[in-house]
Parts: sequence; C-alpha cells; structure tokens
Amino acid sequence: MAIVEAPNGDILISGGSNRGSIWRFNANGGAAGQPLAQLDVPVFSMAFDNEGRLWATSGGGALLLLDPETGQVLDRFGDGVTIALAVDPGSGKIFVSTNSGISVFDPDDGSFTQWSRDENLRVGSLAFDNDGKLWAVTWPDRAQVVRFTAQKRAETMLTFDAPADSVTFGRVGTALEGLMFVSHTSGTMGDDGLAAPGSELTMVDLATLR
Repeated sequence: MAIVEAPNGDILISGGSNRGSIWRFNANGGAAGQPLAQLDVPVFSMAFDNEGRLWATSGGGALLLLDPETGQVLDRFGDGVTIALAVDPGSGKIFVSTNSGISVFDPDDGSFTQWSRDENLRVGSLAFDNDGKLWAVTWPDRAQVVRFTAQKRAETMLTFDAPADSVTFGRVGTALEGLMFVSHTSGTMGDDGLAAPGSELTMVDLATLR
C-alpha cells in the first residue's frame, strides 16, 4: 500500500489484489468504493514533486508518471526501479531505489544517474528530513534505518527487532517538527497469504535519536 497527500489535501492510496488500484479520499476519509484507477502494474510508492506531478514506483519496472486527477499512467521511464521513492525538496529531482543502489531521475530531461556509492545497498523506503538529508530503511532485511552522508555513504542510525517498513518526518511548524516516524509490521504471513495483523509505529527524537 502506498499513501500520498495531494497538494489540495486529498489522499491517494494504492492497494488491491495487484497493488495497482488507486483510491482518492478527502481529508475526512470515507469508505473505499470504486477505485479512481486500476493500473496494469503495482504501485509501491507515490510522491508529488515540486511541480505537482505525481510519480510512482512499480516494484522492479518503470518509474511511472501518473495523472493526479484520474490516476492513469501518463508516461513510463526506465526499468528496474524497485520500491522506494523520494523527491529532493531542493532540486526537485526524484530519488528511487534500484537493485544496484539509489538512482536520481531528472524529470526535466528523463535521465537516470547512479547516486549511492554502495551499489549493494538495497532500500525499501526513502525520505528527506527537514534539513534535506536523505534517510532510508534497508531491504530486504528491514532491520536498519540509515542516513546518507555528504559522500553518499549510508551510515546506520537505528536498528530494530521488528521489521521496519517506512520512514517519514514531522512537518516544520507543527508539533511533530524534529521527530521521525518509523512504521513496522509483524513480518509474518497468514494462511490466506496476507500480512498477519499487528503493527507498531516508532517515534524518534532526531536530536537525540531516542
């Protein structure tokens, strides 16, 4: 499941049997009825860039450009883009995970550039903090939260026993500023093939990492 807030405050959520269904909700939520769109590929992460364009990862295929109004695919770029996606708030470039580390996509010219120094590092979630530093959750072990240095090297900041899924940060000017949130699931599967119930949310003080 991928969740993203649109510039107008609506919430877009992906899911369904192939992860390719997209629903739209307003800020008050509601029941999930007919999907806004049903895509032919799964959607693992979504993010709006600085220009209001909606991007999505497809779990090993192309980077998708989606229509934010209809949810349909407008364009596809590259191949081998795995799960994670984050937009650099400064440059507007798109950081994506691949099987050989992290690459940067330039939406202006459609090019991909290898970014991370460690091509063996695989990640399942990417996020920029309010200082513009890039963080990630390692994958498939899902055990560590790392932060990238100015030399584009990953340094381990936190290690968890419960598998970590995603990382995000409280917004500037709110009561959550200066906090990081890490989501977890049990990591086990039920007899029906679905993730077993049970999850945690860890809140971390960035100043102390407590």
